[in-house]
Amino acid sequence: QHKKKIQLTSIGLVFLLILALTFTIIGTKYTPTIELTQLQNNSNSQMMGYFIKCDNKNIVVDGGTKEDSNNLQQYIKDSGGTVDAWFITHPHKDHAGAIIDIIENTDIKIEHIYVSLNDIEWYKEYEPQRAEEAINLKNALENERVKDVVTEVELNQNIEIGKARCEILGIKNPEITTNAINNSSMIIKMYFERKTVLFLGDTGAESSEKLIKNESKKLESDIVQMAHHGQNGATEELYKLIKPKICLWPTPEWLWNNDKGKGEDTGNWKTKETRKWMEELNVKQNIIEKDGNQTIVI
Repeated sequence: QHKKKIQLTSIGLVFLLILALTFTIIGTKYTPTIELTQLQNNSNSQMMGYFIKCDNKNIVVDGGTKEDSNNLQQYIKDSGGTVDAWFITHPHKDHAGAIIDIIENTDIKIEHIYVSLNDIEWYKEYEPQRAEEAINLKNALENERVKDVVTEVELNQNIEIGKARCEILGIKNPEITTNAINNSSMIIKMYFERKTVLFLGDTGAESSEKLIKNESKKLESDIVQMAHHGQNGATEELYKLIKPKICLWPTPEWLWNNDKGKGEDTGNWKTKETRKWMEELNVKQNIIEKDGNQTIVI
């Protein structure tokens, strides 16, 4: 009888344990898996491209040159073949070449394209040597299969994409005519459950100053994309306000090493200076384009 009582007590304890575990599982908040991939450059050019898989939604930021299109397409196809949201920071071909190719030469479905673009005449006046790149993007966005999904974003607009919230902290700056196209880069802050990511595009010194003035309380982020490929872009003051823990460098090897072709430090780029700023900010993790496609779970 004593043994029987012990056996029943054991069964009861097991039952209570199973019951408690069940309630724990039911009560646990579901956390989506966020995978952010910094895409490698597939030519000798600098480029910028990010693919973000957020639960069952796919987000692209820029995408790189035309030569980078196939690499990006593979990520899209492996994740269902649809891009739910595509952000283009500005029309330079090392950022917008891939989307132009994908619009014109593939059947990949794009649900939404978000841009912040000046009038073509503005590009012709203030950066005539690269105005054709803006014209090429504009023509692609007028393609029949995407023209109805293109949105010109507004400052401080919030865009919900599944479990992600994307806030637009910077848009075109037609009044800034120095380093004109870069300084009109769209700036996007993405809020995920565990991390925030700030995309700066090719933000320059002048747009950094405007961002600090207007959005200083929103700048602090866990992860930052280094502006203008990590050199001669955003200011040190801006990065100090961002306080990143992880830096995403869309930076090929020659630019990372300031190598003009005759070895390290033979160029005039400012990458080493920016690298020093990040060291002083105690950044522990640097994801660098030169190291190939890299995916981090955030």
